[in-house]
Order: sequence, then C-alpha cells, then structure tokens
Amino acid sequence: MTDTTQKIERLKRELAIAKEEARKETQRPSVNRNFDFVGPDPNASHKEIPGSSDIPDVGLLPRKQKRTENKW
Repeated sequence: MTDTTQKIERLKRELAIAKEEARKETQRPSVNRNFDFVGPDPNASHKEIPGSSDIPDVGLLPRKQKRTENKW
C-alpha cells in the first residue's frame, strides 16, 4: 500500500471512532424513577360472578369443571 492509502485508512478509522464517541455522548439513557407497582392493581377487590338466577332473561351455560388429574 502506498503512503496515502494508509493515511486514508487511518483517518477513516479515527473518524469512525470519533463518530462512535459522539454518539455515546448524545444518546445517554434516561433514568427511570417510576417505582409504581407492577402487575394487577393491589387495591382491586374480588368481584363475584353472578349466578344464572341473578340476571333476568339470560340463560347462562354451566361453569367448566376442573380436571382432578392429568389424563395424558
């Protein structure tokens, strides 16, 4: 390689390093100070499902039965 091509390659590497450092300086991650709860609302109360006799003019299907054992 000639002297000028070596200089060009070195300058390209230096420019890439400088661009990366500038990008790191401008793109600092923001700090999240939100310490709220995660998940369902802890203040929510359990609501009972109304029975079929509680709702007039509606015929509801029976509830699903839970499996007691693994059938596989």
